[in-house]
Amino acid sequence: VGKLEQQVLDPKLKQSQIILDDTGLIVDKISSFHHNRIDFIVDNSGFELVSDLFVIDFLLTSNAAEVVYLHLKSHPIFVSDAMIKDVHYTLEFLANDKDATVKALGMRLQKYLTSGRLILTDHLFWTAPLFFRDMPEALGQELSQSELVFIKGDANYRRLVGDYHWPQNSDFQNIVSYFPSALTVLRTLKSEVMVGLQQHQIDDLNYQDSHWLTNGKWGLIQFRW
Repeated sequence: VGKLEQQVLDPKLKQSQIILDDTGLIVDKISSFHHNRIDFIVDNSGFELVSDLFVIDFLLTSNAAEVVYLHLKSHPIFVSDAMIKDVHYTLEFLANDKDATVKALGMRLQKYLTSGRLILTDHLFWTAPLFFRDMPEALGQELSQSELVFIKGDANYRRLVGDYHWPQNSDFQNIVSYFPSALTVLRTLKSEVMVGLQQHQIDDLNYQDSHWLTNGKWGLIQFRW
């Protein structure tokens, strides 16, 4: 994790389009883990899923995570939504790549899947028209077993905080305090829902880009401990 921390906290690697970046807090959280479980509420298949799997390989290979759960959709709402079969297909594709490094990564992840360190699961709730605070009790209890849940995507952000006209400087920590574990949101902004900003950030963004909430040019890495 130390190597990861050195890389992700390098100012040269920071992107100006990331309006909130809690990477340092997330690295500190993961560094404190012992025999832990990390969960991912997955969004899209394709390149995004490949990127997720690269991160998961790092977490498992470095023993930053003992086990990783991937929560996938039972059926797609959008054509790109990731399902269990997409993970199997992607791992098979990676494991048969001509590049030795990519091939080794794919084969490693397949072994983690076989050994039970990588677990794929789906639930009808992930495609239901409900906020996360309305998730079934059993699913909430399952997520409470996790040290950290990564939540991917703009739609899931809206389900997490509620699809309301929040003041953009509302307290993110308080709004999502109901969630049963620590969480990290990875999101590209595509909707008019945003919380957790300071007023000067809001003013700067409005000055730079009048459509910053919806044009997909801005992103965030937002953590709740």
